[in-house]
Amino acid sequence: MMEDKSPRVADYFVVAGLTTSSKPLEEELHQQADESCHRPAAAAAGQGRAPITDVAVVIRSQGEEVPRGYTCVESTPSGLPAELNAGALLGPQIFLCYRRGRDKPPLTDLGVLYEWREKLKPGCHIIQTTPSGRPANISNSSSQRIYITYRRAHESHSHASLAVNDICVIIPGKGETPPHTYCKVEKNLNSSMWGSSVYLCYKKSLAKSNTLAFKAGLVSRFPEEDYESFPLPESVPLFCLPMGASIECWPAHTKYSLPVFSTFVLTGASGEKVYGAAIQFYEAYSEENLTERQRVQLGLQDGSVRPKASMTVHTNKSICLLSHWPFFDAFRSFLTFLYRYSISGPHILPIEKHISHFMHKVPFPSSQRPRILVQLSPHDSLMLSQPVSSPLPLSGGRLSTLLLNLGPKNAASLLVLAVTEHKILLHSLRPAVLTSVAEALVSMIFPFHWPCPYIPLCPLALADVLSAPCPFIVGVDSRYFDLYEPPADVSCVDLDTNTISHKEDRRSLTWKILPRKACKHLINALSSLHQQLADGDLVTREDGQIEPAMSERDPGGGGGKSLQTLELEIQEAFLRFMAAILKGYRSYLLPITEAPSEKATDASSLFDLQGFLKSRDRSHQKFYSLMTKTQMFIRFIEECSFVSDKDASLAFFDDCVDKLFGAEKGGKVDSEKLEDARLIELDKSHRSEHTVFITPPEMPPEEPTARYRHKDLESCAG
Repeated sequence: MMEDKSPRVADYFVVAGLTTSSKPLEEELHQQADESCHRPAAAAAGQGRAPITDVAVVIRSQGEEVPRGYTCVESTPSGLPAELNAGALLGPQIFLCYRRGRDKPPLTDLGVLYEWREKLKPGCHIIQTTPSGRPANISNSSSQRIYITYRRAHESHSHASLAVNDICVIIPGKGETPPHTYCKVEKNLNSSMWGSSVYLCYKKSLAKSNTLAFKAGLVSRFPEEDYESFPLPESVPLFCLPMGASIECWPAHTKYSLPVFSTFVLTGASGEKVYGAAIQFYEAYSEENLTERQRVQLGLQDGSVRPKASMTVHTNKSICLLSHWPFFDAFRSFLTFLYRYSISGPHILPIEKHISHFMHKVPFPSSQRPRILVQLSPHDSLMLSQPVSSPLPLSGGRLSTLLLNLGPKNAASLLVLAVTEHKILLHSLRPAVLTSVAEALVSMIFPFHWPCPYIPLCPLALADVLSAPCPFIVGVDSRYFDLYEPPADVSCVDLDTNTISHKEDRRSLTWKILPRKACKHLINALSSLHQQLADGDLVTREDGQIEPAMSERDPGGGGGKSLQTLELEIQEAFLRFMAAILKGYRSYLLPITEAPSEKATDASSLFDLQGFLKSRDRSHQKFYSLMTKTQMFIRFIEECSFVSDKDASLAFFDDCVDKLFGAEKGGKVDSEKLEDARLIELDKSHRSEHTVFITPPEMPPEEPTARYRHKDLESCAG
């Protein structure tokens, strides 16, 4: 064990991937399914299906038949006829068909064009005619033509790009909603005055071909010895490759996908958070290492038939930094540099030298050196800034990412699910978004602290946590739903389609049950900020995170607010809301008459709950009743009653309540005060001009001519 020298920028560097002891992931998942209430998804039987490459419109009433190789969307999810004009009076019977394949680039999006009022979007194509040459206009009217549109992937698309994997038609008037993880095209296909509204839905998934998945293992690590106070968690490789280590077979012309950046959070036994940043990439895998059975499974050969040509084999691998600090942008830059370094060269320095230099020679930013500029090479650098000093909990998330992905009302509905302590399952096909949104979610419920299981990016091999009997916040890759149906008591939040779905008994748990006045202020503030984010000079990275298009602008400068300022204002909007619903809570704390014990820490002996509830508007009793029964509210009352490590943050929250409602003594408070009060003072120390420059590592004098070309990052512990 090594002695701790803290704080460190990063604790461990890890390489995760396929190892000699890696077991097939399928075995792990079968065992999970046997031990938990996981139900296989209906789509699981279709795993590995080819993506959709073509769509067509057929007019059955004109005698047209489904083209050879195509499948007709005959019925809706509930079994109704899937006619695109929904039985419009005297209208033709029109159906949608699709074809799967790997012989051409797949479709990436579907759409609907109202030709009389809009133009075709760039890159889109129209289905103008049916297979027999008739006009493919879905509308009954010749003057108001409606067409199905599609967008196709580029000829050299990456094997890991998203493609349309399934299509359905829904009739909302008959109680149908989009199936889980499906995107709904918000344009009615039935323009007739008769019949029902009809909508097209489609599901996207990775356009991968044959894949073998294994439980990810530890390939190597640096340093090799554990730190005394923080041993390397055994589960880290699973979080580096949440969907498993894979062996994949691609057509030889397939383009390599760009490395995928993801982040995750581990929670220690004492509640401290550890942040992980990982980059997943592919490299060639030797066919010699495959068994005959694996070759057949990968489609390299068909039983006794000779091997298929023009196919290449690859495996995924991940490099990861583990830290007690969410320096995610800096870690992303460093890991990207390492990846590029490993596939280029030859280089004078071995890659291990760069890793050890970053881990041991880069100082932690402090008030004396608030900015550390790390020069990785003549062309690559990264900046580390002192963590902002704040009474709010440290967070690795961005509220701006949450707000852009969910919008104001769904963001407020997610807040309801959190403060009433429900089972929340976040999911996306973009792994970096999951951690960012989960971290933002637990920061926006301040002054409460989420007390239940919390896994922002949950590996598939650990997904049995979804069967836990307690509330949780868990994030999973949306491909989980290709394999399993989530338990019935879970609320699913799809960050890719902006939908929150749950069973009937929780349908009322939306922003509408929040206290009216406080909710109105929150929704209005979030709507304004959402618009500013949408209109701002921001770009969305491939991993779904947002960042300024150029450098962050100063507040008050020409052209708008900085992303950091908008981030702060979103945090303040939620802080104002929490202050509004809890205002006056301290007057209902009961005097402590005995030393802390099991009885003395019972919430009923510490807080006049009935008095608090009676002081709230009667029309909002359902919300307050749900909130005050949660573990987090009870723990909040205990923290307010006894000395705790949360004293500073609770004092800050009380100060916020005073700023907003201090003048409220049974009368009305100035309505403008709620909007204008500045609650969070921005720490300016990170803007200091004082910057420490860290130069790249140098070659030891005894090895002046050595040159290295690192093939695969397998040996990182030098």
